[in-house]
Amino acid sequence: MTDDERQAINSFREISRAAPDVADALMRFPWLADGVTEYEMYALYNLREILREDASFTETLIGFPWIADGVTGDESHTIYNLREISRDAPATAETLLSFTWLADGVTEDEFLAVSHLQVILKENLATAEALLSFPWLADGVTEDESHAVYNLREILLENSTAAEALLSLPWLADGVTEDESSAVYNFRKISRKDNAMASMLLGSPWFSDGVSRNERRTLRGLRNLYDLDRSRLSALTSKHWFKDGLSDEEFMLLGDLGNIAYTSETDALALIGMPFLETFEPADALAVASLRHLTWCDDGQFKYSMECSDGGSGYQRVSKKFRQAMAHPHISDGISDEEATIVATLHAASSFSTDIFDSLLDPDTVTLEERTINLPHTGETQLTIIRIRPGAERTMDLLESAVRTVEGFMGTPFPLRHYIFLAENTNPDGVTIDLTGMSGEHEWFDSDERPEVDALHVFAHETAHLYWYYDWSLHWVAEGMATFFQSLARWQVNVGPGVPVVPIWPSHMPPCPITSNIAELERLDRNESIKTYCSDSLGERMAQDLWRSLGDSVFRQGLANLYLTSRSGAPVAGCEHVRKAGMCQLAAAFKAAAPADAAETVDKVLGRWFYNSEPYDISHVDTSPPNPSLPNGVEITRAYISLDEDRPEATMTDSFSASEVQERVFLSLHFFTPTVRQERELPLTVVEYFEDGFAYRVKNRTYTLRAGRPQGSRSYLVGSWWSGPEWISVGNLKLPPTWATGRHWVSVYHGEQKVAEVEFEVTP
Repeated sequence: MTDDERQAINSFREISRAAPDVADALMRFPWLADGVTEYEMYALYNLREILREDASFTETLIGFPWIADGVTGDESHTIYNLREISRDAPATAETLLSFTWLADGVTEDEFLAVSHLQVILKENLATAEALLSFPWLADGVTEDESHAVYNLREILLENSTAAEALLSLPWLADGVTEDESSAVYNFRKISRKDNAMASMLLGSPWFSDGVSRNERRTLRGLRNLYDLDRSRLSALTSKHWFKDGLSDEEFMLLGDLGNIAYTSETDALALIGMPFLETFEPADALAVASLRHLTWCDDGQFKYSMECSDGGSGYQRVSKKFRQAMAHPHISDGISDEEATIVATLHAASSFSTDIFDSLLDPDTVTLEERTINLPHTGETQLTIIRIRPGAERTMDLLESAVRTVEGFMGTPFPLRHYIFLAENTNPDGVTIDLTGMSGEHEWFDSDERPEVDALHVFAHETAHLYWYYDWSLHWVAEGMATFFQSLARWQVNVGPGVPVVPIWPSHMPPCPITSNIAELERLDRNESIKTYCSDSLGERMAQDLWRSLGDSVFRQGLANLYLTSRSGAPVAGCEHVRKAGMCQLAAAFKAAAPADAAETVDKVLGRWFYNSEPYDISHVDTSPPNPSLPNGVEITRAYISLDEDRPEATMTDSFSASEVQERVFLSLHFFTPTVRQERELPLTVVEYFEDGFAYRVKNRTYTLRAGRPQGSRSYLVGSWWSGPEWISVGNLKLPPTWATGRHWVSVYHGEQKVAEVEFEVTP
């Protein structure tokens, strides 16, 4: 007989004397008959000790299946912790026993949570009771939740006041996400180094209202910052703007400095001593964020082949672009306030063009145009255009118009107060966005050479990404909402601001050629350019459908709900396992904004675009028959689709294959024209519809009435972005020349009169 078996017999003997019923129940456990392990002996010992204090507690405990089928190490230690808890706080122990997750088995995370709770209870009963009142602890313990309980235990042991304040935050009470668990860990590290900083964090709205992915990174950076040499860190903590309390932007700057320090302590300390950080301006945060982005090597998110360097002694691996920037005389001698605005665009420039990046490092080649505006929700906001070549006067007006359009419609403040536009790149720079290289020709967007180019919608799209960003939104949400604003800006220019809401405006994007629903798009393993294209297309259609179906005011409130909850990282009921704003959060946000009887409408619209479970709504489509009679006796006699501009009648068709068509597709119109004495233009508008009810192209066209020619014809290019059989470029995307399969219509108008219409089918 082993010592473990001897001790088990002694424990069992005492149990049978004190409670024969409990002993009888234990005798039925197979593990008691086939030999007792160390863990099982320990379990019997602790059951005996619990029995001495509370027989009913023991009876409940031995009724759990995981005790009957053998006792593991985690389970044995859990029994010990329950014994300690029942001794110190019987009511708390009873609460634990009522949790289903404790009755049905003990995972490692659950054992650890009980162990941490036992320590917390010994230190502060009220804190333990507060934790046990949280639903997320009652319904099971995840790894993130177990870590959160552990770090709360450590904070309590080191700073009970901070622990109590942390427990009072709503985002900790309603569930623990991975970001929030990480936040508790980093808060613990920070509070250990600087109690004053911990207090500032607890009083900061951005921390108290929930922790997003960006804010998690800020906290990690703050933790890194306090790993710097304390004597040299005082150069930062002694600055006036640091000592008088920290704003959201100042916290963000500190976090980015700390994340730079993780890669290169020398560079972080150099930045702390530079002139631009003596006082704080929003551009300072943008500049440090840009440099933090530049430190990344082999940036997988945007797939740039950025070469890396070990930087020499004392450096971890950083990008050569970062090393080049920090070594440049205009930066190494200290960044000034004006230079900070330029530095803020370096990351965007590195993604866009090496030549532009090099030019920006030489301030003598750079000009800045600035304007301060007051926005209804954001307040005073700085707009800056940075150029390395002459630009157009209209650009600042267009930029301001885009900013006002997006902010006014969203009804919530921008996440930054300084908006910087690098004229060589259509993307504005900002604290909250990682800039990709979506580019347009410089002469299109900052020049008067092409006045017919509508640059406003491009600015509106990129401005909208300050709200709809990939860190907190799935790709189709971010791109779909940005494209919604792109179409909104174009529509407002065409009809004028302040015009009452109309049922629908043309979509900016042609229909998706690879799928008609978002659920399938998320599953597809396809070319990323096509998925981006389809994210824009399907996301915008869903947004416009919601706007049309719910009405303007409800849609705006739903949009604001979605933005605020997704950016804050606050859990949404039923969406616990979704880390970014997607269909689940979107449904919750719009249902919360809608009247009670409109929830069905939200489900119907989302079902239509996410699953194809609802028919398309084409109620707004003009189905009236065409009237081909035009003024002065002009008439359209024939209208059809052709596949060859030079041989329209020979290639006339009402159906073609998207995979086989190799040339452009045309709308061919035939006219009867009475003899006219003088040549003149007949204005026409060509509107292209897909079967989903969306007009995806509206173009103004003309037909020339020629003297002495009673008949004539004209062909007009139709279809999605198309350039023959070759792939085409849209920004930095490469799109194949393909059609969405299904029914298409082309309607032709003269003024408000429909004068011709053609329907055709596109097959796979």
